[in-house]
Amino acid sequence: MSLIAAVIGTVQTKSRDDNVKYLTGTSSESAGTLMVQLTGSWILMLTNFVPISLMLTLELVKFWQGMFMGYDHYMFDAEQDMEMRCQSSNLNEELGQVEYIFSDKTGTLTANIMEFRKFTSGVNYYGTDQDGGAGQESNVNFCDPKMYSHLEGPDGNDKKDLTALILHLALCHTIIVDEKKKTYNAASPDELALVNAAKQFGWEFKGIDKDDNMIVDVKMKNGDLKYTKKYKLLNTLEFNSDRKRMSVIVEDTDRNAIVLLCKGADSIIYDRLTEQSKASEAYKETSKYVDDWANTGLRTLYLSEKILSKSEYD
Repeated sequence: MSLIAAVIGTVQTKSRDDNVKYLTGTSSESAGTLMVQLTGSWILMLTNFVPISLMLTLELVKFWQGMFMGYDHYMFDAEQDMEMRCQSSNLNEELGQVEYIFSDKTGTLTANIMEFRKFTSGVNYYGTDQDGGAGQESNVNFCDPKMYSHLEGPDGNDKKDLTALILHLALCHTIIVDEKKKTYNAASPDELALVNAAKQFGWEFKGIDKDDNMIVDVKMKNGDLKYTKKYKLLNTLEFNSDRKRMSVIVEDTDRNAIVLLCKGADSIIYDRLTEQSKASEAYKETSKYVDDWANTGLRTLYLSEKILSKSEYD
């Protein structure tokens, strides 16, 4: 462009009257000198013009790129029935440079959905991959008729293990009950899922009274109240990144015992189990199920308890 403009300028200057020499010089100058001068002048003028037009071209290219991305069926979200939307064309070229994605579990790039799906009790496991359907509590998606048959069936190890586990879910937490809204206020969605699971199974946490008693309503399958139990809350040992577990100590009048209830990561709980517990058939089955569930992407944790003597507690 600079050369073409310089040629045209040289021709015009050479054929122009000397009376207008204030425009580009005099016609007495050689054509070669004029060409060099005019080429340099046009380069300086076009230096600003070319990037501006180039930016416009790039914006048009990125606009069309965004349209093509919207038509890409690999980026279609079937859950929301929505195609990809390019809200800003400035990130197109950066998106093409992405080679690895590092993501944590906070929901920044992942769906942080906490739903109670499966659990083990004794040597049995409960929960299927089917959707639980309507009537589920918040953060619970559980489906397994076998569990309810064991829970409502005759007394035995299956029922004993089940009731102990569900009671553990109803007691081992730091949830506060909102009396006005009749809802749970939980520090984390996983705690909410566990306590709501206990509620769905018939052990509903009702709150803590002025005497620090944890109140639990035990209900029948049809929702009718069977009885109400109170457990004296003695201590709460909250979760932190060092302990990787959360515990409560309650006084159980039915067993006339002080009970430590603990939940946490499998490795943390395993290190604190007795040798007898580690060698038990129930633990071997539990460990196998938990490993399988963890490999499918489910978040897992262990529940454990220890009966404390009065001297141990003191």
